[in-house]
Amino acid sequence: MNNILESIKQTWGRLSRPMQIGVGVFVLGVFLSLVLLTILSRPNYQVLFSGLSPEDAGAVVTALQERGTPYQLTGGGSTVLVPEEEVFETRIALATSGVPTGGVVGFEIFNTTRLGETEADRQLRFQWALQGELTRTIRQINEISDARVHIVLPRRSLFVQESQPATASVLLQLKPGAQLTRNQVRAISNLVASSVEGLTPDNVTIVDSKGTVLNSPDFGELGQVADRFEMKWRYEQQLENSIVAMLERIYGFGNVVSRVNAELDFSRMEQYSETYAPVQRGEGLVRSTQTFDETYRGTSTSAGGVPGVDANVPGYVFENLGEGTTEWDRHEAVTNYELNRTETWLTTLPGEIANLAVSVWINGDLEPSQLAAVEESVIRATGLDLNRGDSIYVASVPFEVMPFTDDFAPPEAARGIPIYYWLAGIVVLLLLGFLLVMVLRTRREVPEEAPVAAALDVVVGEEEIPERELTPEERELVNMRKQIHRLAQEKPEEVAMIMRTWLAEDWEGQR
Repeated sequence: MNNILESIKQTWGRLSRPMQIGVGVFVLGVFLSLVLLTILSRPNYQVLFSGLSPEDAGAVVTALQERGTPYQLTGGGSTVLVPEEEVFETRIALATSGVPTGGVVGFEIFNTTRLGETEADRQLRFQWALQGELTRTIRQINEISDARVHIVLPRRSLFVQESQPATASVLLQLKPGAQLTRNQVRAISNLVASSVEGLTPDNVTIVDSKGTVLNSPDFGELGQVADRFEMKWRYEQQLENSIVAMLERIYGFGNVVSRVNAELDFSRMEQYSETYAPVQRGEGLVRSTQTFDETYRGTSTSAGGVPGVDANVPGYVFENLGEGTTEWDRHEAVTNYELNRTETWLTTLPGEIANLAVSVWINGDLEPSQLAAVEESVIRATGLDLNRGDSIYVASVPFEVMPFTDDFAPPEAARGIPIYYWLAGIVVLLLLGFLLVMVLRTRREVPEEAPVAAALDVVVGEEEIPERELTPEERELVNMRKQIHRLAQEKPEEVAMIMRTWLAEDWEGQR
């Protein structure tokens, strides 16, 4: 090893100064190139799972170690990174094996059988599994990042008075900037109530991570009022977006502002009416018909009498009309018609539009004809009824240009090679270029062939003699320098010839 180091030192010492600089630059460039190549060849890691609990992170790391997949942990151990080309395959493989579980246990708890388990233990495991499955289901909502579900199942009693209903509470952790609507809260309440036997939506309490009660059975009419305000706000937002989208196609993005105030009638009305119409010209539905026909024809003679009371009672005088004819004819018809009757049931649902007020502002200075055209188009697009009392206002004014604030975040650049890798490469290239320029400048500064006299003039020129007293050896050297200087000035050609001979001999010796 010592011989090798000594050989390297000797070789380095024989090199000229420019060659030493060139070799140093070459070695440094190779080293930096290898470092940059190593950095660029490293795999790009992407997120496999994020926001993991310590239990889930441990299970994921164990599964990755068994598969032999390289990984990295960030975010305090809650985020697991794997190489970009293995993200989807690894995620599917872990999901197949049931990892991660999300910190909850579902019905997979019944995949194993426990010896000596009582009915109470089995009921408790069922409650854990039900809570876990509900938690996983609620987490599927986009606005929710995490959830916890607690269910209280009362013990059954033989006495009805001692029985209690089931209750449940749900804790939600929303994503940053997310907010649940009342319909989503109602959907979660119905989901939990439908999954638990004997549980009603009124007995489900939903709370967010800030402690705000999102659903409570004590809301009553207040909840209906909130629903009305939300319906009104959504209708106004829909009309505003429709107006802005229509006019921005003409006047450009950001050049239109619209506001709508809608009054909705939430009263519910049911009306019943019964109308009778007379029968006209004998037309109608026949309800009943009665017809009477009576006809009598007969003759009378002296040889007979009328049987009955008049002939058998003594003292009663019966008048015999004698011979003659009798005719009797009677006809009667009664027709009853059904009366025409119309029954009408009218039900008015809540939410009918009572009044609309629309305001539109456009950036610029428009002419009255243009403003009239905009007003007409808005009336047709929103269905305004001026006879009902609706109003519209359209105006144009130059908008104020608002500068971006410090909180404005530029759009995220496309993923690729990280920017610091490019910066490192640029720095290396600039360093190599600087060193190369220094080498070339050093080579240019080396004189080609200076005249011997000039060289001697520099080397053996007059030097200031110190004021102190010189030793005999120093006096001899000073005298010798003076003689060489005088000889170089008197006979420069001969001195130059001698110097060339010495340089040639020294060059031959080094070869």
